[in-house]
Amino acid sequence: MKAVLLFAVAAALAFAGGYGFGRFEAPQDTAATGQPDAGASIAGGPYYVEAGQLVVPMLERGRTVAFILTQVTLEASSADDALLVRRRLPHARSAMLEALFDLAGHGRFNGPSVDPQGVATALLAGANGTLTSHESAQPVRAVLIDRLLRQDNTRS
Repeated sequence: MKAVLLFAVAAALAFAGGYGFGRFEAPQDTAATGQPDAGASIAGGPYYVEAGQLVVPMLERGRTVAFILTQVTLEASSADDALLVRRRLPHARSAMLEALFDLAGHGRFNGPSVDPQGVATALLAGANGTLTSHESAQPVRAVLIDRLLRQDNTRS
């Protein structure tokens, strides 16, 4: 029970930190400030959106045996797509968490090695599944995994 409570608190803190960081790093409106934001000066991109840290427990017979920690950056196809991704980032994070839970549930993080490309592909499909619009079929071009860790739970 303590492990579940610890995970819930850790997940809430990670989400709040990521949300706060995203709100702080959101681009300023050019019309309101009279100046373009710093990211607009880069012609042609690339355009990156920090998705933050995602934490997923690995469960075995109702017990948390490990945590999977990932730090993710999303690469957008254009400045407009990057803005769309920033605005809808909570939806993208939710879909990527679902993808990580699915991978953990199917044992993709068991064993001595993990396929980072397979994880990135699953996260890309999840993120684009929630962000598709009529203007852009796939606003996220790539998912860049900055950190991918498995932290075993040594407590019984």
